[in-house]
Amino acid sequence: MTLTQGVLGRPAEDTLPPLRHRTKARREHASTALLLVPPAVYFTLLFVVPLVVLLVYSFYTYSDFNFTAKLTLENYTQALTSPALRDFYFRTLKIAFAVSIIVVAVSYAFAHILMYVLPQAKRALYFLVLVSLFGGYLVRIYAWRSMLGRDGVINSFLISAHIISSPLGFLLNSDFAIIIALLNFLIPLGVLPIFSAMQNISPRLLEAAEDLGASRIRIVRTVVLPLTTRGIRAAFAFCFIATMAEWVTPQLLGGPLNQFVGNQILYEFGETLNWPLGAAIALTLIASVIVILGVLFGLLRLVTRS
Repeated sequence: MTLTQGVLGRPAEDTLPPLRHRTKARREHASTALLLVPPAVYFTLLFVVPLVVLLVYSFYTYSDFNFTAKLTLENYTQALTSPALRDFYFRTLKIAFAVSIIVVAVSYAFAHILMYVLPQAKRALYFLVLVSLFGGYLVRIYAWRSMLGRDGVINSFLISAHIISSPLGFLLNSDFAIIIALLNFLIPLGVLPIFSAMQNISPRLLEAAEDLGASRIRIVRTVVLPLTTRGIRAAFAFCFIATMAEWVTPQLLGGPLNQFVGNQILYEFGETLNWPLGAAIALTLIASVIVILGVLFGLLRLVTRS
């Protein structure tokens, strides 16, 4: 051993990685960067750029079916203070909460049955859930229109069974029809993240809880539920965002008094050509969704930690 080795431990050249290792690491970093380029371009063109365009338009001034680059905050003032728009917001928010809560509850119960009640049939039932996603959304909406109409399947059956004497008017062009159609579309999508979260729970934890004398309800409350909060959050967020952004379902299944914020945005962009106000409403809607989900998830995190 040389004097340098005795004082410093290793030769100076051994403290640095070999040249070929550094070259390999650079190539790996370059290949990773290249793989990130397509999704980054896709995200920028289809998400960031439209948001920037909306943000710019939202400050424009609208007058006589035309808008100019004269910057103003009037569009945001109208979007936040208009009584009509406030009604659209509250109606959309109310139905979004109702749909999201029902979807999470039903999806959680179904996923629990797949995992712990019918484990032998979980693959077949999960496959049926996936198959249900292949149905076209518009096809489903028109199917619900034919079933919920005054001369639809439900009213015809109830009249022929002498349960009612006249068609039920609340089945179509109502919040009920909108909620039913949204539940039919969103429940399979809510099952996916919750079922995936339940699959990650080790069976040993459940066995240990049973050995300690815990009941099934307590196992679900103290073991399964805390370990599946990520799936619950994902299912709730997806359903809430999808419902808040809806406009097709209210337009086809709702009446004039059952429209959402999305229908008003469509009206401003397509009918009155008031793009600045439509952009301000859209950005206000996006911001409100982010704030609401942030507050809800923060409260859920505090509850689960306590």
